[in-house]
Amino acid sequence: MQRFNGKLCLLFAAISAAMSANAETVNQNSPLVFDKVVVTATRTENSVADAPASIAIITAEQIQEQPGLALNDLVEQAAGVESRKQSGRSGRETISIRGMDSSYTLIMVNGRKMNSSNAVVRGNDFDLSTLPKDSIERIEIIRGPMSALYGSEALGGVVNIITRLPANEWHSTFNMDGSSPFDGNGGEESMLGLNTGGAVIDDELYLNLSVNQSQRESRTPWAKMPSTIDKTTMLTPTALEERDTLSLSGTLNWFIDDVHSLDLDVNYSDDNREGVNRTTKGGQPTRQDVTRHNVALTHTAEWEIGESQLRYYREEVEIAERDFEKHRTDSVTETTNTIDGSFSTELSEHRLTVGGEVRKSELDNKRDLANVGGAEVTQKALYAQDEWSLADDWTLTYGARADNHENFGTEISPRAYLVHNMTDNLTIKGGVGTAFKAPSLLQLNEDYILSSCKGNCKIKGNPDLQPETSTSYELAANYRQDTWEAEVAVFRNDIENLIERTVPDVPLEEIPVGAVYTYENIKEARVQGIEIGGRVALTDDIALSGDATYTDAHDETTGERLYDRPRQTASVKLSWQATDKLNTFVQNTYTGQQKLSSDVELAGYSLLDVGMTYQMFENTRIRAGVTNLGNESLPEDASKLGYSEDPRTVYMGLSYNF
Repeated sequence: MQRFNGKLCLLFAAISAAMSANAETVNQNSPLVFDKVVVTATRTENSVADAPASIAIITAEQIQEQPGLALNDLVEQAAGVESRKQSGRSGRETISIRGMDSSYTLIMVNGRKMNSSNAVVRGNDFDLSTLPKDSIERIEIIRGPMSALYGSEALGGVVNIITRLPANEWHSTFNMDGSSPFDGNGGEESMLGLNTGGAVIDDELYLNLSVNQSQRESRTPWAKMPSTIDKTTMLTPTALEERDTLSLSGTLNWFIDDVHSLDLDVNYSDDNREGVNRTTKGGQPTRQDVTRHNVALTHTAEWEIGESQLRYYREEVEIAERDFEKHRTDSVTETTNTIDGSFSTELSEHRLTVGGEVRKSELDNKRDLANVGGAEVTQKALYAQDEWSLADDWTLTYGARADNHENFGTEISPRAYLVHNMTDNLTIKGGVGTAFKAPSLLQLNEDYILSSCKGNCKIKGNPDLQPETSTSYELAANYRQDTWEAEVAVFRNDIENLIERTVPDVPLEEIPVGAVYTYENIKEARVQGIEIGGRVALTDDIALSGDATYTDAHDETTGERLYDRPRQTASVKLSWQATDKLNTFVQNTYTGQQKLSSDVELAGYSLLDVGMTYQMFENTRIRAGVTNLGNESLPEDASKLGYSEDPRTVYMGLSYNF
């Protein structure tokens, strides 16, 4: 990769000069969200205010204003959602909802599950950077378990990416983004993207295509240390690994007649990473190349008696990981084939939804499963849901899903949620539900052995593991007026059979070299808290939004706090439509005190961001800003565990519509 600061500015200038058009007015986007329509909470359409769940929406406009290039950068602005860096994984981040582990967050695209957890054992943020953001219409975030509809992976919540549907008129958008930290230790990033879509045959056949290419330099702010491969070689650990990603996606929509339609979705991504991890033995070089192929065929029908959907999709994830000690490259492939279907109909005061799913996952992993070479599992599910209008202002949504896993049998996940519109402006809602998460194929396999403890120990699979389960409670209220709205929610998740490594909770240097541990269902945990949020249009030109979350997450067995869970998080954003063409914002984000390990606690800290968007011409918009304006950094004891924050960074971006 080459550094691009000067070249990027020259390129921006050249493109801007080449585009000539009349200026147009840019309207201030309303900060209000409760009237927007969502589909993830019930698989049917509901407004955010009336949906039986706590929901956040990230709109296409918000996505285009953000400097971030991966999904975690886009969703972390939502209340109760945290983009969490993983210890010792070169700055890789995962999405956590309401203090739950990131592995409990289900990522979907148009309701299709994205899941490479069996192939990428740890440091898995590859699901977050595979979809071109130019193709995204909105992102729906469900805060709370949704196993009653979506099964095992939705124990903590759901992030559903809804892609754009083109219109008859052909429309294209070119995007270019870049960022550069001020400290001179690398981390520069660039992205080029193109989305184009329209009618091949008006009102019948539509095509949408997207391509994104992004590159990021590694960031190396730390001192050199001896290599684990050759002690005479000094390596610099990477706080942020080098990344080179190509994403391609295409959608063909065929409206056959007034009843039937077919959608064909094809996606490809190639994500290459390279860095140096800190271990107790020195700097460990890493290289991973992840290739993903997705194809989906969906039939949708609007019958006189209701709506149906039948879908087949296939996902293949291949990981090529370089083993520098053995001078070889190991490949792991996970292939998942899924057939699912659903049907919704209205009967008097009831809106009924029923559906099912069959999914087969096959893992080819001769590296970690040398004796057997791989593993496979088949899962089947049936679910039913009733949205019952008890009265004009009362709606009860209840249902259950039965999941059958060939390794441990059947799990049933019921859920009930009551919504009461007390007035036209005030809605009270709450519910209770259960959820579960199945162990991964590797965790269940006794032939699996993983190097861990920064190289000091090994972890072995356990075929006797049982699913993790949870019972969750929520009570929420939202109030909206023409120019402002507010919401509050209290929640509690009681988790049983938590799968944990049996590694003792002591500093790494106290773990015996060569020790072998395993996975066991040994913990019970409780994660509870309160969320508040609000948005207000102070004037026609100024909008204020903010949210805050308090989370109490602790081990019920020992009483100790769970690691990597801040007690408080908060964010406040002030947006100002300075002119018809210029919109500016300032945002402050606070992350509260958290425990990182048995002997390391991280104090709370704040990050300040400023930015702007400017409509330069009719079809051309630029964006620019500075993240972490105060140049906040984390203390040395947190850095040694692999935690970091990006330093003060300037970013620029350009969008051209044609």
